[in-house]
Amino acid sequence: MIIQYKIAGILLFSLVCLSIKIAVCQENSGQLGCICIDAGHGGVSGKGGDPGAIGAVSHEKNITLGIVLKVGKLINQNYPGIKVVYTRTKDVPVELNKRGKIANDNEADLFISVHINSCKTPGVTGLETYVLGSCRTKESLEVAMKENAVIRNEKDYEKNYSGFDPTSPESYIIFSMLQNVHREKSLLLAGAVQEEMVKETGRVDRGVRQNGYLVLKDATMPAILVEAGFISNRNEERFLNTEAGQMKIARAIYRGIIRYKDEIEKEHKRKVVAEKSLVQTLVVRNTDLQYAIQIASATAKIKNVGRLFSEEEVKELITSGRYRYYVFASEDLEQVKKNLPKVKKKIKDCFIIAIYKGNVISVAEARKLEKK
Repeated sequence: MIIQYKIAGILLFSLVCLSIKIAVCQENSGQLGCICIDAGHGGVSGKGGDPGAIGAVSHEKNITLGIVLKVGKLINQNYPGIKVVYTRTKDVPVELNKRGKIANDNEADLFISVHINSCKTPGVTGLETYVLGSCRTKESLEVAMKENAVIRNEKDYEKNYSGFDPTSPESYIIFSMLQNVHREKSLLLAGAVQEEMVKETGRVDRGVRQNGYLVLKDATMPAILVEAGFISNRNEERFLNTEAGQMKIARAIYRGIIRYKDEIEKEHKRKVVAEKSLVQTLVVRNTDLQYAIQIASATAKIKNVGRLFSEEEVKELITSGRYRYYVFASEDLEQVKKNLPKVKKKIKDCFIIAIYKGNVISVAEARKLEKK
C-alpha cells in the first residue's frame, strides 16, 4: 500500500507542475484556435495496437475513427480558421500518454476523445460523456480499468506511466487527488455535447459523468471523453456502423463544440467589458478626486465645527490661506447632489465643491479630469 501511495504522489506532483506551467504560459483569448480530436484505440492487436471493444460484426477502433474524421471535416468546412489536429487518421496504435501530449504540443484549446461503450448485458444502450475525475462507484472503476488496460499492450508501460497499474484500485487514488483546473469548462463542453447527441439520435441519455481515464489525464485544456453508444447492443452496433449513424454522432459533437465556443466567447467579452469598467473606476479613484458640500469658510480655524452641521461629520480643509469646512464627501458627484437639499434646509448658502489632491477646484475642472 505504501508503494502505491508513493506512485500516486509522484504522478500528482508531475501533473500539478505541468498544469501550473500551462496555466501561467498560455493566455486565453476567448477564441478557439485549435481542437484536438482523438479516435479511441487503433492498430493491430499483438503489435502494440488494440481494437477496443468488439461487437458482433465490428471493432470500436474503426467506428471511432469514422466519427472523428467526420467531426473534423465539419469543423474545417464551417470554421476554416480553427485548426483541427487528430491523434490518428488511420488504423494505427497511439499510446495513451501520447494522445494528450499531441494536444499539448499543438496548443489545442479542446481535447475530445471518442469511444464506443460495451457491457456484459446486451440490452444496455445509451450515450455518456465523461470528464476527468475520481471513480465514485464500483461500476465506474471497472469501466475505467477496462479502458485503461490498453496500456498493458504498450512497451515499457510501467516505466512510461510511473508504475500505474490499470488493474489495481489503489492506482486510482491519483484521480481523487487531482484537481483539474479546466474542470468547469470541461463540464460545460461535456454538457453541450451530451445534450446534442441525445437530441440528434433520440437514444438513452446516460448523462455527464466523471471517471479516471488516463487519456484525459495529461491534457492541459478542457477535455472530455465521449461514449457514443454500446457496441455490445446489436441495434446500436448496426446504427454506429452506418454512415448515417456516424454522421449523426459527428454532427452532435460538432454542434456541442460550437455551443461551447459561443458561450466561451460571450463570457470572454463580458470579462473584457468588466475589466475595462474596473480600470476606468480605478483611474478616477487614483486621481484623489472628491466632491463635497462646503458649509463654511473662514480665515481662522473654527473650534467647534460640530455646531455648523450636527447631522454629519464636518471635515476641514486648509487651502489658499483659508479654512474650508465641508460634509458628505464622495467620489460620486450624483451622490453629493442628492444630499445637497438636506444641507440647504439648514445652511442656505452651501454649495458643491471639488477637491483634487488637497486643493479646491471647480466642478467643471473636476469633470474634465474624470473624462481624461
